[in-house]
Amino acid sequence: MKTISMSSLKPESEKIEEAVRLIKKGGIVSFPTDTVYGVGVDAENKEAIDKLYRAKKRPKKKPLVLFITRKEEVLRFSEISSLKAKRLMDKFWPGPLTLILKASSYCPSTVINKEGKVGIRFPAHSIPQEIMKRGNLLLATTSANISGERSPLRAEDISESLKKRVDLLIDGGKVPLGKESTVLDVTDSPPRLIREGYLSWERIRKVWDKEEDILLVCTGNTCRSPMAEGFLKRAWEGKRKIKIHSAGVATFTGLKATEFAIKVMREEGVDISNHLSTPLTEKMVREADLILVMETRHKEKICKIFPFAREKVILLKEFGLGRREEILDPVGGSLEEYRKCAMEIKEATEAVAEKLKEN
Repeated sequence: MKTISMSSLKPESEKIEEAVRLIKKGGIVSFPTDTVYGVGVDAENKEAIDKLYRAKKRPKKKPLVLFITRKEEVLRFSEISSLKAKRLMDKFWPGPLTLILKASSYCPSTVINKEGKVGIRFPAHSIPQEIMKRGNLLLATTSANISGERSPLRAEDISESLKKRVDLLIDGGKVPLGKESTVLDVTDSPPRLIREGYLSWERIRKVWDKEEDILLVCTGNTCRSPMAEGFLKRAWEGKRKIKIHSAGVATFTGLKATEFAIKVMREEGVDISNHLSTPLTEKMVREADLILVMETRHKEKICKIFPFAREKVILLKEFGLGRREEILDPVGGSLEEYRKCAMEIKEATEAVAEKLKEN
């Protein structure tokens, strides 16, 4: 095994490249994280995964954890049906929280358990982050100890028996937090605590127990988003309590819904005649768990003004139907164009409600 020292504040590029080369060749690399020292391999290399299990003496029934480099990557590798799970990501990622989610078809099979679930974490440490970004890699990880032993906080704490099985040890000094991540299964409601680590169960519950908040956004908040609000409220009627509301990225306060929007919604049995437009505010964006927009330009504008919200802004059709399609503005168009728009919104919002009711 080779050991190299690396700055945790500004990892040296040539040393990161060395780690990337080893991982791509099927090697095992140990590195510091924000919680404890870990070991990782290429998540898409089954031979490397098997090698890591042998090195750790870890039972195969205990899956490895998938590290990601951006919050939005969780949407690719898992199926999130709980707004409260997204809230935990917004609050605690990057950081010491591992979430167990239902795995998607894009998730590497090597990290999926027999129940079809995957553990995912977004670590707040530059070294594993740089390895993944530089190598365009997915890391399958676990703590740098033989199963049952104490997790190491420094490179020198790693046992000699594990060091012999590791191809590269990156010494980045003492880890910042010094305690394992908290592991939470959010496929259940309420969530199931698997392991209490750095984050306390009490702190997680305080975040989880807040009312869920869905914000629907268009341009003027006079046709598309009011229609989406009306359809989603109807589709959600009788289920658990969720705040469903709408706003516009370029509007004034107090404008009524357009005449055609009111008419087509009345045809569908939904009354939006009392709707008054609301401009989008920072408070709305911060409090929303999910922001569903009609067009890509709405997402771009929100993310430009409120970059902290990037991971929770998504096209309505993309979230509900899995189609990255826009719902175009019918303002100025005919009644038939409004009807067509309303049907698109109805289909998408009913799919959103179906997706969310599972949790």
